[in-house]
Amino acid sequence: MGPPRPRLEGPHPIKVPPVRPLYRFMATGLGASMWFFLMYRAKQDMPVLLGWRHPWDH
Repeated sequence: MGPPRPRLEGPHPIKVPPVRPLYRFMATGLGASMWFFLMYRAKQDMPVLLGWRHPWDH
């Protein structure tokens, strides 16, 4: 028969508290700046990583 299955009805036992708007705004800004930096570095380094250009070529 197997082990008993957990019951899925009813309220969830984990409660997440609300986040202050400043923290949410800062988290969004930091996440966006991280992705902008990653896309910038990918634009600069992707030809080298894919082998299309040597790093010592200018």
